[in-house]
Amino acid sequence: MMGNLCSYTIGIFLLSMFLSFPSFAAVYTISPDGLGDYPTIQEAVTGCDPGDIIELTDGVFNGDGNRDIEYHGKSIIVRSQSGDPESCIIDCEGSAVEYHRGFYFLYQEDADARVENLKIINGYVSGDD
Repeated sequence: MMGNLCSYTIGIFLLSMFLSFPSFAAVYTISPDGLGDYPTIQEAVTGCDPGDIIELTDGVFNGDGNRDIEYHGKSIIVRSQSGDPESCIIDCEGSAVEYHRGFYFLYQEDADARVENLKIINGYVSGDD
């Protein structure tokens, strides 16, 4: 009887240890030339899970999929792999004729949805946006 109770207690302990380990975030790498885990920043954001990290290699990201990026409510981080915002740039290529910005946070993202160590240039929006 005591052996069964001990086995049961150990089993519960091991199960609780397994369930309490934190899950690890996946890290995806994106390059301006379209190489990497996804061809664009937006495709990486769309394809990743909450808690994941998207690292951008140094260079200039521009064009569709690399501007006007929507997080869709996900708690993810998009950051410079090198940590140097002067070397990792998102060029929105916006103008008075064609509005663009770096990121949209439209779906009640929380404080864990972050952009870190990126330089965002040439964003342009109207006063109504």
